[in-house]
Amino acid sequence: MHLLEKKPLAITEKEFYLHYASSSSFSAPQRRFFATEWSQNGVTVAGGNGEGSDLNQLREPYGFFVDESGVIYVADSFNHRVVKWNINASSGELVAGGRGRGNASDQLTEVADVIVDKNGTMYMTDHQNRRVQQWFQGAHTGQTILEDLLANGIAQDDEGSLYVSEWTDGQVRKWRKGKAVGLVVLTGLNAADKMFVDRHRTVYVADQGYHQIMKIAEGETQGSIVAGGSKDLGDGQLSGPTSVLVDKSGNVYVTDTFNHRVMCWSPGAQSGTLIVGGRGIGSRSDQLHVPHDLAFDLDENLYVLDKNNRRVQKFVIDKNLV
Repeated sequence: MHLLEKKPLAITEKEFYLHYASSSSFSAPQRRFFATEWSQNGVTVAGGNGEGSDLNQLREPYGFFVDESGVIYVADSFNHRVVKWNINASSGELVAGGRGRGNASDQLTEVADVIVDKNGTMYMTDHQNRRVQQWFQGAHTGQTILEDLLANGIAQDDEGSLYVSEWTDGQVRKWRKGKAVGLVVLTGLNAADKMFVDRHRTVYVADQGYHQIMKIAEGETQGSIVAGGSKDLGDGQLSGPTSVLVDKSGNVYVTDTFNHRVMCWSPGAQSGTLIVGGRGIGSRSDQLHVPHDLAFDLDENLYVLDKNNRRVQKFVIDKNLV
């Protein structure tokens, strides 16, 4: 993948599932969270058994999705597959690809992101095949629904429209349900990564190359910076952010990828608050190494795709501090 540093949200299915997991009627959190609300020691819930192709391993995972039942779907990029991890599973289940690199209907090549709708249908960005695949639950093959684009992140809104971030073209496009032509929503990005789409169809995207999170409301023509904007380790800075989520209060959660931490910006803030990580590169339970994606479950526990540790970490919320 030609993504910065080897590469490298989505939702109203990724909001209403909130990477947060749920149906389209689910309401995101109303309050602001603080760093002390989550355990600083994560528990491995997928992968964590070294790099490899066994079903208990991951190889360069780039995106993931948590459904309303707490089931995790991982875009296991360099294994060219999507793997499903049930709660408390010690190994994953192959649900798409995994048949080597290729562009056949049962193959993927460096899949970058995945979302799952309430019917269990998966949508994935098949990055190096320059297409978006739809994969019905239980199917052995996928079907191409969008092509000729270097697709990276993917999101879906409450009307069924799909949003795709395009890596080299530096833009986000929206395809209304049943339409063949995509509408450019935001352009001028540098290595556009994962996205979040809220209930108002406002789009947030990780603008990795410019070290910032961009926001654009539906119908607007000019985006604005809501987090970061320069590269470094300060509280107001980011380094190659790869994913973003936003709660109903407008708090912006970011994987600050090359600072190896997750940060939160409240609305209008000039700096962020550390949520987890930020303790240097490492594989301890309180460390991250190139985090690439994040999610919440229905209990507001935080999940982080810890790419270079080839694992998904779960950080449990402390309800006593909420």
